[in-house]
Amino acid sequence: MKPFILFLGLLGALLSSTSARAQYKIVWEIASGDTADQRMLYKQVNNVLNAAPGTQIELVFHGPAIVAVLKDAGFFKQELLAVHKRGVLIAACGNSLKNRGYDPQRVMPEAFIVPAAIVELVKKQDEGWRYIKAGH
Repeated sequence: MKPFILFLGLLGALLSSTSARAQYKIVWEIASGDTADQRMLYKQVNNVLNAAPGTQIELVFHGPAIVAVLKDAGFFKQELLAVHKRGVLIAACGNSLKNRGYDPQRVMPEAFIVPAAIVELVKKQDEGWRYIKAGH
């Protein structure tokens, strides 16, 4: 009986450590205002979440893509809200907002503002997140 209990304990430890290693952290940069690039971004994010449900994802919007996180503008608002409901974090670049003359109050409440997109991307990579660039 003891060897069986020991086996179950080892099996449980192995499975829990395998699950812990399966946890991915991805920071996705989107600077493109191209709707084809944005459409593909949401498709890819959903593909990742379906294939690896525990994955942590942060989308960092800057440059022309910053419009996507405005309450009153941008395409694919439903897709963005849907991935947010699945746990995806949404970051908006403060520099992009300022450079384009957008009031930070226009940013959707589901998003948070970071001072600079590039700094956010570097910070996440220093914390062990994998970097993906959306678009072309």
